[in-house]
Amino acid sequence: MTEENKQNNKQRNQKVAAKQAEQRQAKKDEVIPASTLEGLTKRNEDYMFRLSRMLEERGVPAEKRKQAVDEMIAELRKKQRQGITANKLYGTVSERVDAIIAGPKKKPKEPSYWSVALDNGLIMFMMFCIMYAALGAFSKKQAQVNGGILTLIVTSVIAGLGMAYFYKVAGYRRNRKNRIPLWRTLLLSGALVVIWITAYTLVMAVPGVLNRTFEPIVYAILAVIAFGVRYILKKKYGLIGSIF
Repeated sequence: MTEENKQNNKQRNQKVAAKQAEQRQAKKDEVIPASTLEGLTKRNEDYMFRLSRMLEERGVPAEKRKQAVDEMIAELRKKQRQGITANKLYGTVSERVDAIIAGPKKKPKEPSYWSVALDNGLIMFMMFCIMYAALGAFSKKQAQVNGGILTLIVTSVIAGLGMAYFYKVAGYRRNRKNRIPLWRTLLLSGALVVIWITAYTLVMAVPGVLNRTFEPIVYAILAVIAFGVRYILKKKYGLIGSIF
């Protein structure tokens, strides 16, 4: 083979390779235009191309596909300056596709104040009933000192309302930015204790059948009933709110 033939073959191969590259790029452009990927590294370009193709194969609507790709590319342009690749940022292509199809995770429903109050009031009622049952089993005199059914109900309601206040208003179990200062938490806690003790003392003075005491077994039954009511409210009606 002469030198001229070799040169011709080389040029022909180069033209074929160039044409094949153009065809591959044209196929890529059908999935995601090259101009859209401008500014990305080769690795991130390849990631986005494979992601776009998989989204199309999975039947994701074009509008949703474009929105997801545009948002990711904008984020990648910033992150890749720090050496962060798409794979590191989003996981594998299939994982990211699954996340896009599933959509953003829904934030858990924020329980209402009264939901929290009811839930915690029932919990405190159960705890007091168990305590009364235990004390009554060991000493009837001690059970008399603790007060009767009205005392139990009122103190449970106050405890439930107070705990709900800390959860919803005072920032209990929230992030640090929204949480109130420690001194204010202590002050509110002290105020709640004072209110609870005052109510307890006043209600204990109520005489007669309104505030009668029961046998330990009755308190044990009341605790079981309260547990059952709470269980039904949570399972059947979706009661949300316990801080416990």
